[in-house]
Amino acid sequence: MINKQDKTQMTTLALNGQWQFCQADEQQWRSATVPGCNFTDLLAHQLIDDPFVQDNESHLQWIEKKDWHYRRAFNITAAQLAHSEVKLVALGLDTFCDIYLNGQPLASGQNMFVGQHLACRSLLIVGQNEIEVRFRSPMNEVYPQFVANGFTYPAENDKSDEKLSVFCRKAPCHFGWDWGPKFVTSGIWRDIYLAFIDTLEIKDVHFVQQSLSAERAQFRFDLDVSAMADFSGQVRVTCAQAPQLNQTQSINVLAASAGQTISLDFSLTDPQRWWPNGVGDAFIYDFNFELITDEKVLAEHSLAIGLREIEVVNQTDDMGESFYFKVNGHPVFMKGSNYIPDDSFIHRVTAERHQQLFDGVVAGNMNMLRVWGGGIYQDDKFYELADRNGILIWQDFMFACTLYPANEAFLHNVKQEAEYNVKRLRNHPCIAMWCGNNEVDMAIEKWQWAEKFAYSDELYTRLKQDYMSLFDDCLPSVVSELDSQRFYLRSSPIGFWENDEDNKANHHYWGVWHGEEPFSEYKKRIPRFMSEYGFQSFPIAESTHRFTRPEDRELESTVMQVHQKHPRGNKLIRSYMDEEFNPPKDFEQLLYLSQVQQALGLKMAFEAHRAAMPFCMGTLYWQLNDTWPAASWSGIDYYGRWKALHYQAKRSFAQQLLVIEQNDDSLDITLISDRLTSFSAQLHVSLYQFNGEVLWSHEQSVKVAANASQEIFSLEFAKLVTAQQLSRSVMTASLVDVKSAQTLAQNTHFFAPNKDLALQSANIVCTKVIAHEQLTLTFDTDTFVRQLYVSVSGHDGNFNDNFFDLIPMQPKTICLSLPRMNNKDITALVEKLSWSSLIDSFASQQSEIESSVGIKP
Repeated sequence: MINKQDKTQMTTLALNGQWQFCQADEQQWRSATVPGCNFTDLLAHQLIDDPFVQDNESHLQWIEKKDWHYRRAFNITAAQLAHSEVKLVALGLDTFCDIYLNGQPLASGQNMFVGQHLACRSLLIVGQNEIEVRFRSPMNEVYPQFVANGFTYPAENDKSDEKLSVFCRKAPCHFGWDWGPKFVTSGIWRDIYLAFIDTLEIKDVHFVQQSLSAERAQFRFDLDVSAMADFSGQVRVTCAQAPQLNQTQSINVLAASAGQTISLDFSLTDPQRWWPNGVGDAFIYDFNFELITDEKVLAEHSLAIGLREIEVVNQTDDMGESFYFKVNGHPVFMKGSNYIPDDSFIHRVTAERHQQLFDGVVAGNMNMLRVWGGGIYQDDKFYELADRNGILIWQDFMFACTLYPANEAFLHNVKQEAEYNVKRLRNHPCIAMWCGNNEVDMAIEKWQWAEKFAYSDELYTRLKQDYMSLFDDCLPSVVSELDSQRFYLRSSPIGFWENDEDNKANHHYWGVWHGEEPFSEYKKRIPRFMSEYGFQSFPIAESTHRFTRPEDRELESTVMQVHQKHPRGNKLIRSYMDEEFNPPKDFEQLLYLSQVQQALGLKMAFEAHRAAMPFCMGTLYWQLNDTWPAASWSGIDYYGRWKALHYQAKRSFAQQLLVIEQNDDSLDITLISDRLTSFSAQLHVSLYQFNGEVLWSHEQSVKVAANASQEIFSLEFAKLVTAQQLSRSVMTASLVDVKSAQTLAQNTHFFAPNKDLALQSANIVCTKVIAHEQLTLTFDTDTFVRQLYVSVSGHDGNFNDNFFDLIPMQPKTICLSLPRMNNKDITALVEKLSWSSLIDSFASQQSEIESSVGIKP
């Protein structure tokens, strides 16, 4: 056995923390923080105002035109310098830069998505050393390429006049998007450190699954080992979850070779398989690899793996062209959202913020996120959390909504980016597929680029050939070589909503919103897989107050317009609202009502997609989160507050769902279950008046089919309720498990639009219980309450349910977890408790609407 205290494994010296930075043309050095960027360092010195507050974004574009230098001193001991090799590891340099050690050039950077591992021992000395990273303005760096081209690329979301983003391998959304600001950053945005290497290192481990069944798993690990001197010793493998796999074997590595692959084969009986959230356990095996000689560990590497089979089925069938995911042999309906960078200044997204987000994803009953191609390849912690929470990742390469160059230098840069990130991510069980880009196939056919940008036929033909070189050759060749077991899709979507191709593979449906079609179209336009769709809302008042002043709080203010990046956004929100709801009485109720509208609109889509399985096998709405505080399509706002949409997604994505659909004078109830086994349940259906009177009720036994959608009940409601009662009636349906008596699913249906419901002011009684770092609230009402929103002023936490309906004599209990708070502090917090509902949002006079909301009728 190797004694832990004898380990002389590779050590590191962190270079994160305190640095200095300066604007290159001024050379006034100030303190800086790494990871970080020039914007946040300027903010820390109060040299700029908070970029997210008011309209400050509009005044900060000068920063992108400057060069920025970063430096720091560090000490090296003789023992550290005695190692066989020292490498500078810079996991994120944004973007064009030169690296110097002790005044000597070491390397250059031109891609923020590629980490660098740079041998540097010869440039180091015992004692004090200095590292300097000199960043060049991305705008100035690539402008000559734009001029030499003689034309503009069609990057319509790029808010710079020259559309320079296409020449930069950095986050496209840094240059602006229709939900985000334009902050073209420079800086060291991920960890940077020195690695001290003894004799040899494990540069990479590749997990290759060869076969998998319930009875046996066959797999191997390919270790990429590099040696500075000839090595003769052992490789030791341990696995905490399967100690029967532990082994040690002798190896020899020659320094003369550029690198050597050591392959280790394993066979495991009765393997625990990895399953998506809601289907089974996301079981992880933690492996550790050590290279040992003379009872010393010279190098080690840890790797978490999941044993699972994922197949993307995209083929012609009797319903059109399929697109769905099979996991461990079972078709699984994908429920989730599209993920964008969680902050414009990406280094601020900590492990804690990732954890908070995944807590929300799991609580929201999701099993897939699409990492969208206009942002970044996420950090290792993001994918680790996806692995351990059973969240599949649809992984885009970072290309979106434009054509790109395809000269030799650009393709070489992209190939390095793809190789680095495919190797970094391929071992994660969460990675379900690779996608080359977002919406470029659709744009070529539908967005009239040739006409908008005055391309000649010759130029446009060449640009489309460049497109194929990048996405039909460069990227798929890297995936084929390095991750051959995963599916590659050139561009999403495959079918285009403008063509009514609902039976063709995956879709981005934007008839609702961009096409200004009614929400009811969601029930008609059901594709085989929906990977984008959505509708905007505003942050709730508590969030909006954080980036506005009182004088900004009207829809047409400069500040609210700066925080609305879609050119028709505010107008669209109000035009849809006028169709379905009574006008809001003031600005804060407009914010609330926008969230109710967004949630109830997408509820139609959630239910239509799930009820249509197996024709439709996935629904990923746009978008999960925000990159800054603004009006957007998000379900969780920038500050982490769940909008009404996220609460609705939680209900609509539950393992069992009841869908109530009105067809003329009949009501049909469809039951959807994602469980892979069938079971028995009871269906309870009731028709209530808003005052709580039960007009009709029904119960029946139901055999819940495995992984299926089935119609289980139909009713001619016209026989039960008069025309006069429709505006004050609600139909409820509940599914109750026979064995546990647990309510598995609930839903409601109304017979009139929200603006016509005969709502009345309610007497709501709230009972509060404080215990075990949790606030529990139980609500009772004497009349029906629509979309009750409960808030605690000054607290960003989320209740386990919100924006819900209340029926008389049916108490509703919700909880708010308050970790690390004592009962006294929770009691003080309760004093800030408040709630409101749909009837509270109504305006009493038109003049009040105009003055308070700031919208002309």
